[in-house]
Amino acid sequence: MKQILTKAMMAVFLLLTFACKKDDSVVKKETLSVEVKQNVAVPFLITSKEEIVFDLTITSTSAVKMKSAVLSLNENSLVTANASGDGSEINMQVTYKATGLDIGASLIFRLTVSDVDGNIVDKDFVVYIESAPAEILINIPSAAPSEIDDNESVNFDISISSENDIKYIKVFLDQTEITSLTKEVFTDPKQDNFNFIYQATVADAEKTLAFNIEVMDVLGNIVKHPYSLNIIRSQAVDFITYKDVKMGAQRSADEGPFFNATNGEVYVTTGAATHASEIDFATFYSGSSNAYNIVSPTLSTVSAYIYTVTGYGADAMDNWAVRNQTDIKKIVLTQTEFDLIASSAGIEAIFTNSNVTASETSGGVTTGSVLAFKTAANKYGVMLIKDKSANANTGYLTVDVKIQE
Repeated sequence: MKQILTKAMMAVFLLLTFACKKDDSVVKKETLSVEVKQNVAVPFLITSKEEIVFDLTITSTSAVKMKSAVLSLNENSLVTANASGDGSEINMQVTYKATGLDIGASLIFRLTVSDVDGNIVDKDFVVYIESAPAEILINIPSAAPSEIDDNESVNFDISISSENDIKYIKVFLDQTEITSLTKEVFTDPKQDNFNFIYQATVADAEKTLAFNIEVMDVLGNIVKHPYSLNIIRSQAVDFITYKDVKMGAQRSADEGPFFNATNGEVYVTTGAATHASEIDFATFYSGSSNAYNIVSPTLSTVSAYIYTVTGYGADAMDNWAVRNQTDIKKIVLTQTEFDLIASSAGIEAIFTNSNVTASETSGGVTTGSVLAFKTAANKYGVMLIKDKSANANTGYLTVDVKIQE
């Protein structure tokens, strides 16, 4: 029994010894590993009208020889490139053109590199495809006039072409649609010679009209093209117009609060006392009423509480040698009615025919407010508040003024 046990133990020992010697003789094979260089960066996102350029240099980072590389999309091969003679490098170039069917998809391009033994390494490139705006071309002819008199008209054709069917063509003037020019029916839905017509009026005189030609296709793509037309007053006038005058509130850092209606100049607070005899209006913002006010320099409350000695020193209103009185009537007048004022007599009539009681203050004004006024020099005028900044004593008003010569 002892002999049998000894023989068994020897057999196990010999088996283990053989196994160890066998393991020592196995050479571990190096695995395939590669580095992929993008000679042209592969984008993360393109539009459906763009291309993806794959220009790749693949190098082995191990001793294993590469055989080939395949770039595929949805398991469909796009290109196969073979390794160099020593199997250390593969150069690959291919271009993929996106299509409308790709819109909204993330395309996964798979690069599969294999070695001579059939082992593979994969690398993915993910590119998202978004829709591209359709091409809509709006060609205003070079012969289209840039200025006309207020009694003239323009009439020319605009060449329009669209990749998709055109849904409409519209014309806007200062963001208001000119509905008489809207076109929605087309003989050829992809191109049109659009007839642009506009008759200027006296109300347009001395303005630069800002038109926008807007084209929409059936997919909702919109393209706009601006067209500017300067309108010249055709007849001589006996009054002066000041446009886009900025009048600041009492703490405005950029715009002065004092306005000379005769020459259109605005004066800042510093040095205002030296211009006192030329100032017809003062502007301020009231915190109690949350509104801008335009007043005569003679208004006692504006000198007592706004442009004070404490705040403005020598330029305070109480230190002015002269404070001109301006009579003000806050009236109702539309932008068009203001634009149509065409004579000095018409300006005076607006003031004298108004049954509004003249005052030294406008009270609170906002965009669209209109003031008829008479200066200390007996000049009649009309002021339109075109715009205003946010309510604050650092803000400003933008006004147009027409005043007798």
